[in-house]
Amino acid sequence: MTRSVFARVIALGAAAFSVAAQAQDAPARGIYAVARAGASVNSEQKFDVDTLPSQFDDKTKYKTGLTGEIGGGYDFGMFRIEQTIGYNGNSLNLKDLGTSNLPASGRTRSYNVSVSGYVDIPLHAVFVPYIGGGIGASRVDANLSRVGASGIGSSYSGKDWGMTWHGDAGIGINVAAKTTLEIGGRYAQTSKLAFDGQDAGVATRYEPTLRTLSGTIGVRHIF
Repeated sequence: MTRSVFARVIALGAAAFSVAAQAQDAPARGIYAVARAGASVNSEQKFDVDTLPSQFDDKTKYKTGLTGEIGGGYDFGMFRIEQTIGYNGNSLNLKDLGTSNLPASGRTRSYNVSVSGYVDIPLHAVFVPYIGGGIGASRVDANLSRVGASGIGSSYSGKDWGMTWHGDAGIGINVAAKTTLEIGGRYAQTSKLAFDGQDAGVATRYEPTLRTLSGTIGVRHIF
């Protein structure tokens, strides 16, 4: 009888210890802060071919630039929602676009506000892939100019608000109970932009679409 009671006590203790261990290992949930930084490695500007300015190609390539964002969100477990503000900047890639005799110049800078949602795929306790995306608005400051072989040029310069959206994928590495290191990639596109400029001396309104592929490293911390 005594042995039976003792065995039951040991079994209950083991069960309680197991539950406590599982609770300790369970992923943290709640409000979190996030910061990401990286490089936009493949950025371009696209014009509608039907309204293509005389001295611009339908696509204009930009050099690798800097990108980053900060914000906060809420982790529900497998699903997260967050709001961020970000920055992206690129200078024109002059290769095949400008020479010393036919100069070209340009850059884009944007400040973004977006709301995003992510799904964490629990394939491993430490390494957790994620996918998601978001939508928001961008304040774009851009300029572009190019002189053609005839000596006639096209150019624009200005600031405007555009609609932006992005798709993300990456992996989160749980380095601590409430801290996750991120390695991710993002494709983003900004449209609905309009800039005043000139094409061969004629006042022209430009409506480019900006596209960016970037890679970032980030940190999320749950409070």
